[in-house]
Amino acid sequence: MTIRATKNRALIAVLAWVLAALPLVGGAADTSLAFLEARARQDPLDFTAHNRLSALYIKYLRETGDLVYLQRAEQAARASLAAVPAPPNVGGLAALAVSEFENHHFSEALVLAEQAYRTDPRQLGALATIGDAHLELGHYPDAERSYTQLAVQQGADAPPVLARQARLAELHGDTAQAVALLKRAGNDVWFKVRLGELSFHSGDWRQAGQFYQAALKQQPDSFVAVEHLAELAAAQGHYDEAIALYQKVLKQTPRAEFFQALGDVYAFMGKAELAKPWHAKALAAYLQSVAAGNAHYLHHLAGFYSDSQENPAEAVRWAQQDLAIRQSIYAYDTLAWALYKHGDFVQARDMMAKALALKTRDAHLFYHAGLIYSRVGELAQGRQFLQQTVAINPSYNAFHAHR
Repeated sequence: MTIRATKNRALIAVLAWVLAALPLVGGAADTSLAFLEARARQDPLDFTAHNRLSALYIKYLRETGDLVYLQRAEQAARASLAAVPAPPNVGGLAALAVSEFENHHFSEALVLAEQAYRTDPRQLGALATIGDAHLELGHYPDAERSYTQLAVQQGADAPPVLARQARLAELHGDTAQAVALLKRAGNDVWFKVRLGELSFHSGDWRQAGQFYQAALKQQPDSFVAVEHLAELAAAQGHYDEAIALYQKVLKQTPRAEFFQALGDVYAFMGKAELAKPWHAKALAAYLQSVAAGNAHYLHHLAGFYSDSQENPAEAVRWAQQDLAIRQSIYAYDTLAWALYKHGDFVQARDMMAKALALKTRDAHLFYHAGLIYSRVGELAQGRQFLQQTVAINPSYNAFHAHR
């Protein structure tokens, strides 16, 4: 489950990348960062410098995957508000809202973003954060309304608008519309990766690979493109290639979910002893993050204990904690799968019904639903879901099922 599930868990963070029109990398970014850090040290009351610094740290986070930048972004936003509180410092509110969102503190992010947007309706970043937070909290009509307002103020063809509308279309089962919107959005690396994801989930692995390779050609240091290629290689059974790609990602971005993904590849190959240290590293990093008060990896822990290192009771515990902070369809799916592994089949079916509420055409959701509904004796419904799994993604195979 892990690699595919990681996409669902990480997607909202990836989606937020389009808040930045263009990536700021290389010398320009380094120069700006050094200048702003020096400025903030010299004058701690310069709230504008803190706000710009927070935004730049978020850029670095999205381009490198290094969660250290998230901590720095939050610190800069809080320093800004300490220097000049809101409402005069509406930019500080908006910056802190983004940091809270990236920390998966979605309710907190929503409150801050709404306060910023009420204070200054020109704060389109705050409006985007409002919609994104609603999306993760499972408030889908509210998210759609926010994105519609964003389209009015920013323009219907603005890439951040199109990306969010594409995500809504995907959630509502209209993959063709999602693809069309992403193709309209532009030629950025992020859009290529998203198009590759949609192709991958539809079983068109050749096209998925083409999109990922195009993204990598455009930005050779894109850890996101490499990680997606690793997932694709694993699904195709090219395990040595997948291992090499994950190792490449980990040298650049040693994040817990990539430790787990590499361990899962070894486990699927039947190499439990090689999988064990990677799973141990993942678990240690997950628990360390949670102990520090972060919600970022609650979802991952539930998936980890459902499949990578099966402990159904722990899977249910972490899935319930995740559902407490967001009520998205994928949070319901995670709890449903954990309950299924725990043997609570009726409760699993009830949670799965909520996961399917938007009629999202996701083979992984339908595979879970097929097993869960069959286990409670609703055999015809279960069989239908399994048939839909293959209809949506003809390449859905045993490796996907494991994940």
